[in-house]
Amino acid sequence: MFRRLRDSPVPYFVLAGLLFALLLLTQFEFRPAPRDRGTVEDIRKLATRNDVNVVFVLIDMLRSDRLHAYGYTRETSPVMDALAATGVRFSRVIAQSSWTKTSMASLWTATWPRRNGVLRYQHAVPAAAQMPAEALQRAGFRTAGLWRNGWVSPTFGFEQGFDTYVKPVPSLTPERFRRNTPSGKPLQGSDEDVTRGAEEFLRTFGDERFFLYLHYMDVHQYAYDEPSAKFGLRSSDSYDNAIHWVDRNIGVLVEALADRGLWRKTILVIASDHGEAFREHGVEGHGRTLHRELTDVPWILVFPFELHPGVVVEPTVGNVDLWPTLLALLGLPALEGVDGRNLVPLIEASAAGRPFGAPAPYFAQLDRHWGRPTLAPSPFVASLVGPYRFIDAIREEGAQPAADLARELFDRRTDPLEQRNLLGPGRGDPPREVQEALDAYLARRDPPWGGEVPEVKLEELELNQLRALGYVIE
Repeated sequence: MFRRLRDSPVPYFVLAGLLFALLLLTQFEFRPAPRDRGTVEDIRKLATRNDVNVVFVLIDMLRSDRLHAYGYTRETSPVMDALAATGVRFSRVIAQSSWTKTSMASLWTATWPRRNGVLRYQHAVPAAAQMPAEALQRAGFRTAGLWRNGWVSPTFGFEQGFDTYVKPVPSLTPERFRRNTPSGKPLQGSDEDVTRGAEEFLRTFGDERFFLYLHYMDVHQYAYDEPSAKFGLRSSDSYDNAIHWVDRNIGVLVEALADRGLWRKTILVIASDHGEAFREHGVEGHGRTLHRELTDVPWILVFPFELHPGVVVEPTVGNVDLWPTLLALLGLPALEGVDGRNLVPLIEASAAGRPFGAPAPYFAQLDRHWGRPTLAPSPFVASLVGPYRFIDAIREEGAQPAADLARELFDRRTDPLEQRNLLGPGRGDPPREVQEALDAYLARRDPPWGGEVPEVKLEELELNQLRALGYVIE
């Protein structure tokens, strides 16, 4: 019996899992492996190198103001804080929706939701779309994606350009793991499965030039390992505990990169698709409104070298800018006809303390009936122009404006938490520059790849898997 046990791989997998959990639980102070100090000139030189990898970490449903690096009083994110301190932190980043699929379609294609048209549950990214993974694949990168959110599954076209694009097999969830999922059923497994999959990818393909996309979901699930919890038991506390838990997973990922000699030749990107509301504007959850707690997300860039001090980019930017910036950093051809900007000049200006032109407008859009295909579209948009956030319904043929959606205008200069609507009864219209920016946004419905957005028919099993995330789909 002992010989059979010795020859079986099961004990080794169990031991590896225990060691992995021990590493997560004992990592109280994160010190990133040392790298050489770099300068703005080293940022420019990245485009000439042929050894730089990319690891893109997407933390689903992470709002920026819950990270210590973004001013939160609780120390929810020691790993991300330490990485931001010697990298680039974008101070105000606008996600293009408060629902994953629409937001991720804009992030990957660098186009506004109005243009790419991926707005409802049956919509998919068309095969003709320009996807960054395809550009990296053509450039010789080994491409892999590990995801746990069904809205970015191959069913909806997000696998384009990936050599491997899989949902990790969920592990048995230990008793110590806690979930305070606000709605729906909890996902099986945890983000450990993604991190372990990443470690296996690095072990297998670390000698090649690679692009690795990791989509974490435990923050979305308010899920965390109980011994690592630092905060209370309320719903909002569980959200913070989940951030702290996923932060530790990122620490393990960084250590894996360092152990394999990859930390000095990898760009690490940390971003999110949308935030989460805790009744700041009367609602909880996401995918229902477009207020700041739902669209203001983090974006941290970590280079193969350290910046001292780290760079903070203050002007407003958006998730649509992420891939135009990364492709420019890598010296690869730009995506054509997109809305996102290459922010490398803005990074350089911020590092030098120079101003960088007039701020660009940004937009977020949501269809209130995205999960109800029998109802007419009910789209609305948030326009971010200078200090203003203007939220309004899209009134056009075929749309059903929401009767309960008030036009809202907030001015962050005097109202940083955006609590005072300047467009109450009898208070007129938004400033001219805000209305003009919205008009320009609404006028464009021409995706760079042309054609209509495809629709897919989902089987009941797939629908139930998505309903398990807490979404209402009829």
